[in-house]
Amino acid sequence: MTAIANRYEILFIYEAKDCNPNGDPLDENRPRTDPETGEATISDVRIKRTVRDYFLSLEPDVEKRLAAGREVLIRDTLKADGYLSEGKDRAEQFLTEAAKGKKGEAKRQALETAVLTGCIDARLFGATLPLGKSEPSLQLTGPVQFAAFNRSLHRVSPTLVQQTAAYAGSDKGNQKSFAERWLLPYALIAAYGVANETAAQTTGLTEADFDLLLQGLWRGTAALNTHSKLGHDPLLLIAAQYRPGYRLGALPRRVSLANQTVDDTALRSTRDFRLEIGELLAAWRDCPTLTGLRVMQDPRLCCQAGDHTGLFAELAGSAKLPVATLDL
Repeated sequence: MTAIANRYEILFIYEAKDCNPNGDPLDENRPRTDPETGEATISDVRIKRTVRDYFLSLEPDVEKRLAAGREVLIRDTLKADGYLSEGKDRAEQFLTEAAKGKKGEAKRQALETAVLTGCIDARLFGATLPLGKSEPSLQLTGPVQFAAFNRSLHRVSPTLVQQTAAYAGSDKGNQKSFAERWLLPYALIAAYGVANETAAQTTGLTEADFDLLLQGLWRGTAALNTHSKLGHDPLLLIAAQYRPGYRLGALPRRVSLANQTVDDTALRSTRDFRLEIGELLAAWRDCPTLTGLRVMQDPRLCCQAGDHTGLFAELAGSAKLPVATLDL
């Protein structure tokens, strides 16, 4: 299959309710926030982890994933002694018997071929793997990159919740101890990504891979089911296609909340606001390199463009933009 030939931008808007969308392990796992603006911030690493976990959920068998080219490179694996693999250990797991006798650049090239053939996340996001002392490392720039921090569209209020733990807090205790966790009562988050067709020529990222990425964003977010992540729901996913070498840029900064019924930190659901998209539609209407929009939306999210309200696709169509339904 051939690599993607066009540039893409991704705008993914989702909500997080009564959960922790991205805890900071160096700060008591508090939800990451911008101290100046009060906005929640979600790292690109967290978004990629959601997508990778979704890929793993599609097929539990490693050999089948490898055969289909859908193995996940960046995941926890164990060495023969039971300890967690280092980077060079993970690299060795991809070298065939024929490649293991090779050295230097020949060994690096064999690893690159094996990783890009077998691992969808390497084709999407790139990879860095060491091969050992005095050996060249594998370094691949990923065609798909997300913003380092993807922000909520409003200020948030992190809340510390105390709960009764399952067990006593000491070996002679007669009462259960208490547990604490941080959460956000509500956050509407706008994630932004770009797929670069030039870098895709190196990793071999295909249209099928890109569609699986979009599926991973939507379905993977909906499937988050851990204690800290339950409460995520996708609301709007847009894949904008452009002619090679072009993009509009700054998509999250071209949308905003409108008609709020409560203050930012009191938001609790999509009933408390509308999403203003007029600036974004106008920018795309004036963008001659835009060739198409594909959209998926939860109808709970009400969009607004000036005096008009409705679904995103309806408003985009009214603005004479080339829009189609994203089938995931």
